[in-house]
Amino acid sequence: MSKISCIIIEDEYPAVEILKGFIGKVSTLEVKASFDNALSAISYLSKNKIDVIFLDIQLPELNGIDFIKTLVNPPLIVITSAYNEHAIEAFELVVFDYLLKPFSFQRFIKTINRINEHFESSDPSDTTIENRYINVKENRHNIKINIDDIIYIESQKEYIRIVCEESEVKTKMGISKIEEILSDSMLRVHRSFIVSLNKVTSFTKKQIFLNDHIIPIGKYYQNEVLRQLD
Repeated sequence: MSKISCIIIEDEYPAVEILKGFIGKVSTLEVKASFDNALSAISYLSKNKIDVIFLDIQLPELNGIDFIKTLVNPPLIVITSAYNEHAIEAFELVVFDYLLKPFSFQRFIKTINRINEHFESSDPSDTTIENRYINVKENRHNIKINIDDIIYIESQKEYIRIVCEESEVKTKMGISKIEEILSDSMLRVHRSFIVSLNKVTSFTKKQIFLNDHIIPIGKYYQNEVLRQLD
């Protein structure tokens, strides 16, 4: 596995140096850049693909929570904050982990182990398409899914839930990975949801209906979703 690329968004220099020191002790991660504000990071991310963001919440101009909301296909996000009152909202935004400052190297390594496991398990070579079927892994078993049977896909932290007409499969993969693989037949409508265009029965500005399933449309995705469905 190639090195996992990451950036740091943190406005306190000592905290940046501590985090760089921790990452420097890990062989699987590589710091590509660091920023003291979210706006500069947004500009960088528009031109560069990154695997992981280590993100403070208390930032000038644009705080970490609002920064996350600007991301269309976010990488893994690890919050590093001295305050725990943002944890619930952060995890609702599908944050990968939340490190409460000051955190130890041992606590940091737990996060890194989960990150490593995520990228090892979500290797695109483990997921293939053949004659309208997708092959994924669930509990070490290879599962063959007919793409035409998929109704929607839901992100659940480092897992995705693939809901089909008569079954569902949970596999360890990021939602952005499966979006790349199924880009021709599915539509991202929310940070946590991808739907099959062929299964849409009706829609409003805020929701998509797929028979008995109701899927929210994320505010950021709204214009593109309505354009595709109109």
